[in-house]
Amino acid sequence: MTTGDPSDLEQHQLQGVGALPGAATVHVYDHVYRLVRHALLSRRLAPGTRVVEAALAGQLQVSRTPVRDAMRRLEADGLLERVPGGGLGAAVFSDDEVADVFLVRSALDQLVAELAAKRTKAGDWDRLRELATALGPIAKKHGFASYEFSEAHNRLHSAIYEMAFSPRVANMLADRVIGLVEIAGGLSYREARDEPVVEQHLQLIDALASGSVRTAKTAVVDHVVAARRAAGAPDT
Repeated sequence: MTTGDPSDLEQHQLQGVGALPGAATVHVYDHVYRLVRHALLSRRLAPGTRVVEAALAGQLQVSRTPVRDAMRRLEADGLLERVPGGGLGAAVFSDDEVADVFLVRSALDQLVAELAAKRTKAGDWDRLRELATALGPIAKKHGFASYEFSEAHNRLHSAIYEMAFSPRVANMLADRVIGLVEIAGGLSYREARDEPVVEQHLQLIDALASGSVRTAKTAVVDHVVAARRAAGAPDT
């Protein structure tokens, strides 16, 4: 129960962010960024909720510096926005904006499908199949809308991009382009779902590993369409 003190209310609202994982001792900033991003995408921080630097640092039990840096990046991503009276709040996305996220993801994933089909061999995909298989136990233990599942899902799709592009270019794409793909994934898995997530991703990997550009592109388009619908985005 909260008191009338604004700081108490802010702390209560930020409880949906959760806590830093135990492995966050080295890369605190990155963990803060990804944890808050997940809370925003999953709507554990509801659209319009004020996100105050000091309150968030208190919730996560870290200094204000990594929180400040993470909030700046989240504002640049469009996930935090300026609110009346000053400060930052969880961004409110229109249906058209969500649809555009998936339009961009579809175009990117089709390029990735083409490159992966041309540049990889069947045996190159064994590690990706392991990452896909791991999604099942994680979803069962933590749920589809959890931070843990989100991170595992992001690792899988980031690894697909790394398979398609040369290492230097993949690294260049990591922050912005792959970040947008991760945002699309976060929007897709923000609700409780009951689906064969392992089978879906193994089928996607099989198509990408087939060597057929047409098969690979068809698979990624179908995958993105399913993700867009799960996110509640309108058809385009």
